[in-house]
Amino acid sequence: MKKIIITILFLAALPVSAYYNPGSPSGFVNDFAGVIDGAVKQSLEQKLVAFEKETSNEISVVTVKNLGGDYIENFAEKLFKDWGIGKKDNDNGALVLVAVEDRKMRIEVGYGLEGALTDAQSNWIINNEMKPAFQAGKYGEGISLAVDKIIGATKGEYVASDDNNNGAGGWNWEFIFWLVIGLFMWLGAILGRSKSWWAGGVIGGAAGVILGLIWGFLWLGVGSIIGLTTFGLLFDFIVSKKYNAAKASGKNLPWFLGGGGFGGGGSSGGGFGGFGGGMSGGGGSSGSW
Repeated sequence: MKKIIITILFLAALPVSAYYNPGSPSGFVNDFAGVIDGAVKQSLEQKLVAFEKETSNEISVVTVKNLGGDYIENFAEKLFKDWGIGKKDNDNGALVLVAVEDRKMRIEVGYGLEGALTDAQSNWIINNEMKPAFQAGKYGEGISLAVDKIIGATKGEYVASDDNNNGAGGWNWEFIFWLVIGLFMWLGAILGRSKSWWAGGVIGGAAGVILGLIWGFLWLGVGSIIGLTTFGLLFDFIVSKKYNAAKASGKNLPWFLGGGGFGGGGSSGGGFGGFGGGMSGGGGSSGSW
């Protein structure tokens, strides 16, 4: 119960609605931070256009000045969804996101490419290609190297991987942390749209029963049922209230309701036809420099 309470308090401290869409994509390379040299940007764009025509895979490069207080994992997932990177039926997209002022970077991978571009490979690309270049202020070079490796991986070429990111075995706490956040967002999106707010109590009570069976102690099981039922009712009441308020005002939803607002995505201008409506699979890796 102590761990559950700590997790709840930590989640409550997360930023609300920190994500912002930096703008509509004008191509595969969108340098909102203005850190990529013009010639390098043009070369990258031509390479990614040719790669999309050859394979139908869509790789988007995005630089922003900062994340607006958001976590890069959430920012990348939301941007991936807003732009629809990858083809709708294949989810074969990848996003290279760089937040310059926050010194954060992430490779977000669509579900259809997760088998070819693994999390371990993404981590290796970040630490061995992007990080050294970024530390030297060579953003265009680091991004170009990363794009080459990503293209190679999706074509089945060998790309090294960091299988031992933390140097030790055991639980992957980063994965567990984001899994918990994803679960809260999923429950929030469902419960917020339900007409009743007692469903959260039912879910909480069921979770309490499961924990009681796992722990095998009667008093812990009873405490879990009471505590999680109460929390479930409160959580459902809050997200339902927030959802209805956001829907009535037309504003973007809070992060725990899935974000994205009610207006839908806009189309891009210029000669770029936009991405194909793909979705992120949640895979990839993050890093800093």
